[in-house]
Amino acid sequence: MKLGNQLKKLRKKHNMFQEDLSKRLNVSRQAVYKWESNKGYPDIENLIELSDIFNVTIDEIIRSDDKLREKISVGDNE
Repeated sequence: MKLGNQLKKLRKKHNMFQEDLSKRLNVSRQAVYKWESNKGYPDIENLIELSDIFNVTIDEIIRSDDKLREKISVGDNE
């Protein structure tokens, strides 16, 4: 499952709209839309906040998205 699908699933499970989540994260609703449609990724600070909001580990959010895991791994080596 891609990150966007996971975020959408978690958001709906918590009965939140994109607007609700965007306000909690202090980002635009369009940013949340991009994440959920796999057109972009949240930065690490937002991933941490998402894990807190949804009461899941960051690992649970990103594990199934190979492209994001690769991007994070490459970033660690720079």
